[in-house]
Amino acid sequence: MFVEPGLFYRYDPVTLPAPIVVDVSRSGREYPVDMRSPVPFTAIHDNVSVYVEDIWGDAPRYGATMLQALFPHMYIDANRDELDIDPDLVEGEWPVPLRPTVSKRGLGLLKSKSRYGEPVQERKFTFAEVEERLNRYHRPYHRELKSIIDRVKSSYGFVYHLSCHCMSAIGAPTHPDAGEERPDFCLGNIGETSASRAFTEAVAETIRAQGYSCTINQPYPGGEINRRYGDPAGGVESIMVEINKKRFMDVKTFRKNDGFDSIKNAANAVLAALAKTARQRIG
Repeated sequence: MFVEPGLFYRYDPVTLPAPIVVDVSRSGREYPVDMRSPVPFTAIHDNVSVYVEDIWGDAPRYGATMLQALFPHMYIDANRDELDIDPDLVEGEWPVPLRPTVSKRGLGLLKSKSRYGEPVQERKFTFAEVEERLNRYHRPYHRELKSIIDRVKSSYGFVYHLSCHCMSAIGAPTHPDAGEERPDFCLGNIGETSASRAFTEAVAETIRAQGYSCTINQPYPGGEINRRYGDPAGGVESIMVEINKKRFMDVKTFRKNDGFDSIKNAANAVLAALAKTARQRIG
């Protein structure tokens, strides 16, 4: 294991390496000392992809490299574009045009709302403050992830990349599926631009074979990490994997429930299937 304090853990393969990369960008719980919010801590912590690093933690046993962010995405979100910022959070001039997308709902690079719509920032941010966060957290995480993916692709000619998260059981008010029940798993490939249909369907079928429901691109199509690194024509199959929180944790106490081991087994089934396919492809 390689540690970059406050930034990430990198877990290298502990068996015969395979061209598989797992990244967990939203499980970080090392809250910076300057993180402030007017809402209760539980409202902030509810947004963390809790235990996702545990669910996928056996990845190195299947030959994968796993990267885990340590900083909270409620401080700065590695799965968002650097310019996906709500203009209402900005103080002063910005040197380049902003590109707000999901930030319009409060869910951008810097969150303006909790999952349930509560304002989470005490004040606006200057360009210098955002640059500090980008330079300290966001950019180093992406440099490491890019380095891993580039190295694996150079060695094998292709990469299977999973960007792993968890989601609430019911669509929150700030999300497009507000009030709707969600499946056990959701895979996102940004409309088959970050991963091929065949690859995505193969992962989905592995999950379904474990007895879980699994949708594709609904309610989540994928994020910035998939957009940035996914290139199926160029050999990088990148999908987002969202897991329904209620299947493995008590959402009120944040404790694992009786379903955790089964969910972890499903994740291991995916890793095993990818490792088998990758090694067959390598020959």
